[in-house]
Parts: sequence; C-alpha cells; structure tokens
Amino acid sequence: MVLAHRKSTFTPYLRKAIATVTCLALFFWVATTFSFYGSKDDTKPPRYAFATLLMSGNDSEYPHIEEPYLQAARLLSFQLLRNPRTRNRIDNVPFLILVTPDIPQRHRDILSREGATVVPVDNVEAGSFDNNWDSSQHPNAVLAKLNLWTLEEYDKILFLDVDSVIFRPIYHIFEDPTTVMRATINPTAKMPKNYMIAAPHDSRTNLNMQIVSGQEIHQNTHIDNEFFILHPSRDLYNYYVGLHYDHPEQNLLNYAHRADGPMPWQNLESGWNMKDASRSDYEKGLKSIKHKWWRPIADDFIGDHIAISMDEMTAYLNH
Repeated sequence: MVLAHRKSTFTPYLRKAIATVTCLALFFWVATTFSFYGSKDDTKPPRYAFATLLMSGNDSEYPHIEEPYLQAARLLSFQLLRNPRTRNRIDNVPFLILVTPDIPQRHRDILSREGATVVPVDNVEAGSFDNNWDSSQHPNAVLAKLNLWTLEEYDKILFLDVDSVIFRPIYHIFEDPTTVMRATINPTAKMPKNYMIAAPHDSRTNLNMQIVSGQEIHQNTHIDNEFFILHPSRDLYNYYVGLHYDHPEQNLLNYAHRADGPMPWQNLESGWNMKDASRSDYEKGLKSIKHKWWRPIADDFIGDHIAISMDEMTAYLNH
C-alpha cells in the first residue's frame, strides 16, 4: 500500500518533541484528576480570621468618653484592615466582630461600613455562675466567646479582646508552630479527637513551667482568655457548654485545657500581647497590648503610642 511505504515527514527532533508534549499532557491530566478526586481538600487554602467580641458597656469613671467599646472595636478594625503600619497582609482574612443582642443596629452598621464582618451571636446563659465570676468581666463575656467555636468555616481564628491596641502586624501568628492541630489524649465520647488552642499565659498569674512532650505548658498559670488562637469545632463548643454548669466561668478554658488534662493548651510567647507593657517591651518587639485606650497608663511611651493609634484612625476616617 502506498500509505504503508510513505516516508514519514516527521523528523526525529519533531517526534521527540511531540512525545514530550504528550507525556507532559498525560502527566498533568493524571495529576489534576487525582487532585480533583483524591485530595481536593488538601489543595484548599486554609481560612483564617481575626475576631473580637462587642458587648454594651460604659466606663463609669470616664462618663465623658462616648461609646468607648464601640470606638475600641473601630480602632481594631482600622488597625487590622486599613492601617499600613499594622494591617494584615494575607488575602481574604476577615475581621469578625461578634455582637450580642444588646448592640444597637446603628453601631453594627458603622462597623460594617468600616470593613468589619458583624456576626450576631446569642448570649450563653451564665446560670449558676452569677456568684462566681471574675470581677474584671461579666460572666456572659467569656461565655459569649464560646460562639467562636461554632464558626467551622474557618480553620484558625485569632481572638483579641475588644480593648486591645496593635503596635505591629500580627498575621504571622497563624503560622506559629504552636497553632497546629493536636490529638486529644484518651478522649471521652464527649471530647473531640483533635483540637487546637494556644495563648500567652495570663500575666496576672505567677509563671510556673512544666515540660510536656517538648512543649512548654503552664501548670499553675491561667490561659489568657483575652488573646488566643483556636480551631473552631462544634464538638468542642458542645463540650464547653457541658462543662460550664460545673465550673466557674473564669476557669472554663483553664479547666478544659489544663496542662495535665486531655487537651493541654499551648503557650504563645508573651511578645504577641501583654498587659501593663513598658517601653522595654515595645523595643523588644511587642505586637499588641491589652489596654482600654481611654484610660491612662503608667508608661508614658506606651501611652503615646496608644494615642498615636487613635489619631491615625481619626485622621483616616476624617480624610
């Protein structure tokens, strides 16, 4: 047959090129097919979020300060989303403001217009805690934070108390080695099999370290429930709710994540957030402080930086 004896018009170089292209096409087809059918979730980028909680409240010692906690929430929103000096550098990381039913709609609208994601939440009833709560917070404050664990669309959430001020970017915390998932030790039927919670130790308690599996764990100190990072889990939320009837609210997270328990909390270095910070702390790289912006602070240097932060927000909003 003529065709059988026809001399090929493809040079060896061209045949090699075609073979190479064909092999590459096959490789990518196999790779993408496997990715789609076999490990779709593995290629999904993690979802992170910053969050705070806004409840109604006024400072009776400073009645001339109008809506101080609303202004504090606005400051956090500006610092996390807008201020070039402190804002997040990761794409699509929202700032969630959990608002309890007592926050008026006009305040919610202000926060939404300024870029925050307003998340209405119900109060978790304090019940029998009313005579046992920490005098620094209403019992519902810590309990309302439990709603964070219901937001399972996120992989990690960094919670900051609303009266926090940021000095430097804090988005690196999402990749901190303490924020990996950990296996629960001998979990009961009511516990999740995996969890993640990390925080600095509460600086109002004494430091006493214990080494567990190569990790620094605070045996006799409290987790800082005003700055922590967590992995949302409805199972863990349900576990907390079951605990809160038996333990005072200020001890809920500490009991659930005690060092000798099945889900020990992981220690974040204090440089992420502090109370009663000094100029020395700032110069060592302190990233944020827990302080009511409208109240004086002992260290004038830190006080000036808090005032600068408020001035930056005011200038931005008025430009």
